[in-house]
Amino acid sequence: MDTELLKTFLEVSRTRHFGRAAESLYLTQSAVSFRIRQLENQLGANLFTRHRNNIRLTPAGERLLPYAESLMNTWQLAKKEVVRSLQHTELSIGATASLWEAYLTPWLQSLYQQREALQLEARIALRHSLVKQLHERQLDLLITTEPPKMDELASQLLGNFSLRLFSSALRDKQAPMPYIKLEWGADFHQQESRMLDSDSMPVLTTTSAHLTRQLLETTGGCAFLPSQWEKEYPQLVVAADTPAIIRPLYAVWLQNSDQQPLIRQLLKIPLNTAA
Repeated sequence: MDTELLKTFLEVSRTRHFGRAAESLYLTQSAVSFRIRQLENQLGANLFTRHRNNIRLTPAGERLLPYAESLMNTWQLAKKEVVRSLQHTELSIGATASLWEAYLTPWLQSLYQQREALQLEARIALRHSLVKQLHERQLDLLITTEPPKMDELASQLLGNFSLRLFSSALRDKQAPMPYIKLEWGADFHQQESRMLDSDSMPVLTTTSAHLTRQLLETTGGCAFLPSQWEKEYPQLVVAADTPAIIRPLYAVWLQNSDQQPLIRQLLKIPLNTAA
């Protein structure tokens, strides 16, 4: 299908005049008529009724109209995406929800402040899904607490962050304190199980740190959250007799990625993980 034929059809249907359509498309009137005839021949149906200057869509033309608009819109989007892919300025960064909420959003703000023309895509997904996307070249940069052990991947330690066991200051001190299980990586769950020493089921399992924080008061529960949130959210209190858990944070990318120069430049901008 020649998209120029559809474009001409849409212009004639809009103006209801071959001459005005020709002016809009910078064509001769005969060229517009020829294109409409080509389209009608391909479809095997007349698209317009022509009576002097009174041009109307036939029932077949009315049926074609929404499909032609949709096809042209899709074609325009496709052209934009191809142009964007050739620019090589967009970088896709993936991490779990808890990492974005706790540490990566401020870092993203710093990136845009220092590089105004930057075009990024921030993806939120589980780690195993992001590793697969990275391996299949659907993702450029992965931020994770555990670098995948694959020869084709390069990694850089960005720093360490601290987690503490928090509860709500407004909870009933006499009531049991259920646990909310938050995703901080597979290695974390081993440390978590040793510290809690409990076989009870969590009242909530989630990947969102903010969701966890908001539900601490409602559930009267506790959860491991970023240590610096003690200052940011006064309603949080640190559970007694529980030491901080220190976790590493890595940047991971393909060694032969064509985005490697941009990745290394961005990683020079520090990520603040200090408690």
